[in-house]
Amino acid sequence: MATEKKLSPTILFIFGGSGDLTNRKLIPALYNLFIDDYLPEKFVVIGVGRTSFSSDDEYRNKLLEGVQQFSRRKDSITEKWSSFSTKISYHELDLTEDTTYSNINNWITDKAKEWDEKPTVIYYLSVAPKLAPIIAQKLSDNKLCEDDATTRMVFEKPFGHDLKSAVALNQLLSKMFKEDQIYRIDHYLGKETVQNILAFRFANALFEPVWNNKYIEHIQITAAETVGVEDRGGYYEQAGALRDMVQNHILQLLCMIAMEPPVSFDANEIRNKKVDVLNSLRKIDNEEVHQYAVRGQYSDGWIKAEEVNAYRKEKM
Repeated sequence: MATEKKLSPTILFIFGGSGDLTNRKLIPALYNLFIDDYLPEKFVVIGVGRTSFSSDDEYRNKLLEGVQQFSRRKDSITEKWSSFSTKISYHELDLTEDTTYSNINNWITDKAKEWDEKPTVIYYLSVAPKLAPIIAQKLSDNKLCEDDATTRMVFEKPFGHDLKSAVALNQLLSKMFKEDQIYRIDHYLGKETVQNILAFRFANALFEPVWNNKYIEHIQITAAETVGVEDRGGYYEQAGALRDMVQNHILQLLCMIAMEPPVSFDANEIRNKKVDVLNSLRKIDNEEVHQYAVRGQYSDGWIKAEEVNAYRKEKM
């Protein structure tokens, strides 16, 4: 019988720990992993953000609401949440200040002493694009990622706010960190339906032979939201729905639907096939945009028998 690999102690810092992604995606996902015993025996989750909470318990209660609403494992919340939530804490800190990173270093040192073992440290950047290079520079300046074997950083989309800033961010990161330390992710790809696309296409004897332009006339991709902007008005006013949805989520789906069969499911091979799709897209000139795109903002309406606000009435 094979011996299971022991997972090293882990500290997960979530920059933007009070944000919507943490509440809706990250904590429910971590909670599911905890229930399935996929997390290390020794781990902590430390949220860092600008929002003020009176205590860790108030923060945990907010996260519990997200788990109750978005986790697929609702049956065992009462039983498991109490032990999982003790691993979570929150700190109201300014991510642009050096003192924040001194605190982070102290927390890592304290945990290493408590566990009597050097932990793996993951920095998850669920922040506005403008903060990403600042945080990366601060992590480097404060020598918090020197050990490339035990430190990782996760950059949540969008990666930069345009091509120029994305290239600049890549160049900055390459000077400070090894490529193996950096994860650029799109949480949309974690959705079960999205993950099933490749198997549905290439492992299905019925669809694989006819999944090409000889048998498919056109494709429509619909991203139907069930919620409004809610408390993300400030983010949407800066990033916009085009950057938030189209240039990452929708393009990723397009690539997975239109890509050629990969030689293997190696990450680099999948990426290369996706790049082939992007290189084949027809570019639209500025003066032609109005012929192919319709832009607008949603107005007052109803979702699941509940009245919802128009975009302009959402909280900023």
